[in-house]
Amino acid sequence: MSYDPSDAARDEMYDQIGYELYPEHKAQAIGEFTEERLRSFYIANPAVMRPAVDAIQEGKRLAQTQHNSAAVVFLVTAIEILLKATLLKPVVHGLVHSEGLANIIVEHALGQPGFDRYSKLLAQLFSELAGMDIQAIKRAETNEKLLVECKALQRLRNQIIHQGATCESAHASHALSVAVAVYDLIVRPMLFKLGLCVIEHGVIQPFGGLNLPGRGGSTLSGSYLET
Repeated sequence: MSYDPSDAARDEMYDQIGYELYPEHKAQAIGEFTEERLRSFYIANPAVMRPAVDAIQEGKRLAQTQHNSAAVVFLVTAIEILLKATLLKPVVHGLVHSEGLANIIVEHALGQPGFDRYSKLLAQLFSELAGMDIQAIKRAETNEKLLVECKALQRLRNQIIHQGATCESAHASHALSVAVAVYDLIVRPMLFKLGLCVIEHGVIQPFGGLNLPGRGGSTLSGSYLET
């Protein structure tokens, strides 16, 4: 049998899947992306960040009623959704051009709790598109690196779920601040680099006719997530 274009396309697809499934290829895979491919995903899927926004709002409601442990669980879930579904999911979809297969790969590759295993890919993505070192980002209120704070909160969330640990209001307040910072300091700069902004309910859209001061900043900030 001859090697025809359909065979070549199938081989390319399996190669692309391999990039995501095998960690040693992740840095190479992200280097092949273009801003336009990622931007196209967000335009086609404007509500990809909505679950994170909903989780933040639910976490805040729980904290207001002193259900602090449950609040931490929802807020850490929001952090993971922001990092994995909002930033890394488009990468997987860009690698796998079959929509149905891409959904399967996303569920398999990104469905596991935690984000340590994707930290190198996330760092490369942020470096390539936003020109910043994601590992060095800190909130203004602390000298602790933001991703270190995220991992510490993740451990706390796991203790709540698996060991029945309880939290104080300070833990819930801290988790809310970190979740908003992940949006404001990591997600938003990435979207702005792609010519995108976030409107009400976490919907992502092109700048279009919005009266924004430029791609480096916006009148929209993480604070709206706390309302």
